[in-house]
Amino acid sequence: MPDSEPLVSVFLPTYNHENYVEESIESALQQEYENLEIVIGDDCSTDSTWDIVSRYAAEYPETITAFRNEENLGITGNCNEVLRRCSGKYVVFHSGDDILRPGKIRSQVEVLESDPDCALCYHDVEVFDSENGETKFYWNSGPEGTPPVEGDTGTLAEQLVIKGTSFLSAQSIMVRREAIPADGYDERVPIASDWLMWIETCATTDGTVRYIDRPMARYRKHSESITESVQHDIDKFVTLAIVESRYPELCDAVRHRRGYMYYRRAVSDILANENERGRHNLLNSVRYSVYSWKWIGWWVYSWLNQVGLGPTNESN
Repeated sequence: MPDSEPLVSVFLPTYNHENYVEESIESALQQEYENLEIVIGDDCSTDSTWDIVSRYAAEYPETITAFRNEENLGITGNCNEVLRRCSGKYVVFHSGDDILRPGKIRSQVEVLESDPDCALCYHDVEVFDSENGETKFYWNSGPEGTPPVEGDTGTLAEQLVIKGTSFLSAQSIMVRREAIPADGYDERVPIASDWLMWIETCATTDGTVRYIDRPMARYRKHSESITESVQHDIDKFVTLAIVESRYPELCDAVRHRRGYMYYRRAVSDILANENERGRHNLLNSVRYSVYSWKWIGWWVYSWLNQVGLGPTNESN
């Protein structure tokens, strides 16, 4: 094991991933990087996930640290248990149903080692259909991708508040462990806690964020994936409240994002014929976004077109 290679921790929480976790672990083991630890936390899976993880831990005891929670802690709780066991200079964020491409870890280590000011490095991600293996889109490139954001950590914190993780996939991140908030994931956000994690990492760290323009991980879309839910929505509002209370410099960005979220709620309510609730959420959106009428108007125009009520381009 070359002394010049810093230790990298692969953070890998899992729950009921029996159909995917073997491929996930293999993709980490097959990285072209020697000084690696893979930390796997099973959150009391009810399928054979733990059996598979245990087999790999027995086969690769010098590389894999695996544990099973005594009780189900949920996403945020399990993530914190995994994070506490990561001891590397750098942490790579993985999961029990996704895939790392060969060379990913070495490429990101090279960026971070060559730039001491870089706190976090990320890259493009291929999103694929688990049933047929077909690529659905790329996170940052192509017609459905969101352009990446680079620059100083303060700018990234602001953009993460405004845009969410639309331009930064968790599966793409390698971060200096010293830049991660000391308390890890905030337990007040039980499901979608990674958004707050990245905001706080950037808001509390002086440095830069770098982007690598190629897909080096595959994000799996499958029927067991956790989708948007009422709890996700609550988590997002709680996240904004925490950010607003801790980081005064991000209050304008919080206001912008909160207005956007209320507006999306309003549109969804109105399309579902929940008109009273829709009007209430629209008023909240205006209250938080009064400085951005053009932005609101654009969304009105867009949704009217979607429901067939907008202007048409038919010729006489």
